Amino acid sequence: MNKILLSLILALALCGCEKEAPAALAPQETPAAQPAAVAASDPAPVADVPAGPATAEQAEALVKGNNAFAWEIFKQLADPEKPVFFSPYSISSAMAMLTLGAKGETEKQLQETLAFPDKGTLLGKEFQKLRGDLVSDNEKFTMTDANSLWLNVGFDVLSSYSKALKELFEGEARTLDFSKSKEAASTINKWVSGHTRDLIKDLVSPDALGGDTRLVLVNAVSFLAKWELQFDENATRKYSLMDYKGRAGKGELMQQDSFLDVADVDGVTAVELNYVGGKYSLLAMMPQDVAKFASWEKRIDDDYVSGIVKALKNEDVVLYFPKFTTEYSQSLVPVFKNMGLASPFSYSADFTGISLKEQLFVSEILHKAIVKVYETGTEAAAATAVMVKCTGMAMKKPKEIRFNKPFVYLIREKETGAILFLGHYTVKAVK
Repeated sequence: MNKILLSLILALALCGCEKEAPAALAPQETPAAQPAAVAASDPAPVADVPAGPATAEQAEALVKGNNAFAWEIFKQLADPEKPVFFSPYSISSAMAMLTLGAKGETEKQLQETLAFPDKGTLLGKEFQKLRGDLVSDNEKFTMTDANSLWLNVGFDVLSSYSKALKELFEGEARTLDFSKSKEAASTINKWVSGHTRDLIKDLVSPDALGGDTRLVLVNAVSFLAKWELQFDENATRKYSLMDYKGRAGKGELMQQDSFLDVADVDGVTAVELNYVGGKYSLLAMMPQDVAKFASWEKRIDDDYVSGIVKALKNEDVVLYFPKFTTEYSQSLVPVFKNMGLASPFSYSADFTGISLKEQLFVSEILHKAIVKVYETGTEAAAATAVMVKCTGMAMKKPKEIRFNKPFVYLIREKETGAILFLGHYTVKAVK
């Protein structure tokens, strides 16, 4: 399979209770899903979404903020004892949809923690512009971004919120009876599976839904492309690799002899592997001194990556690169709290931009991801669920580069610099 497949799901489930009574909504008989949204009229006239797209400068500011958030959350997740893999772009996208409905201190904390340059519909316009820059479907690669909004039967959202989601994120609304948790989870999971080429299955557990679930927002990102220069499948061999403490582990290294963009900066070896068309790439960075890996990766930010990219030079190299599969899952609530985000998880959370009749707060954010790197390409998928409840050079011998130690890697859109996926690779030491 000469293709790269990157998929991401982000689901936000909002639950709530009546402000004057903590009881859940009464179960009602309803089909598994209704195509129409249940949108309430706003108590006062609401201005339309501003006409015209966000400017290039505004979109650039969003990418800068998203990438800053990517490295901050990476520092929270990075554990040198195990591989890490997640999609900061999809997390930011889904949290932006949530932020559209936040007000007051809740909105302020979301904006600051996610490093959003703006808020409200302007933020939505910036994501709309960025999605337009990233999404493409041609003979070289396919990049898709889909959103959906699932409402509990009997729960209304403000018309301004549903309108903004539809116009800015193309989020189609459907109605489910979340008290029938098994059927509701199955319906959402089928949508998820259908937008990730069946890579993500059973994202939402019936246990995560119930009569107090009010809203589920889902974002799915899928990327399909070929390596520009593929590895020789017959050259892959098992090697002894090294973990961050210098202990030996086992793994497979793929091989290719090609002209590649490589760099050596202050003891860090880097290589950029392009996908067909040159729009997207995988950038890997590996410190030669494994003893420095744990502290080094905590210092990486967008400026550091920019320096590495500027230092890249096209050279004739023999590259040895791991063939690996990483599965990763993590609750993001403690991560976000460590980053200073508290209001959305408290009983004082203000999501009155979504509904005026329900008191909502975020109860859980779950992220799951998988990546497979092999000779002809890469397959990756991720899922996140947020639960909200009430309250020309001279010929010379090729340079040999071996990525046989822990390294950080990211998949990015090269023109904007937007980081889609981010992680680090390491092996488990053999005891």
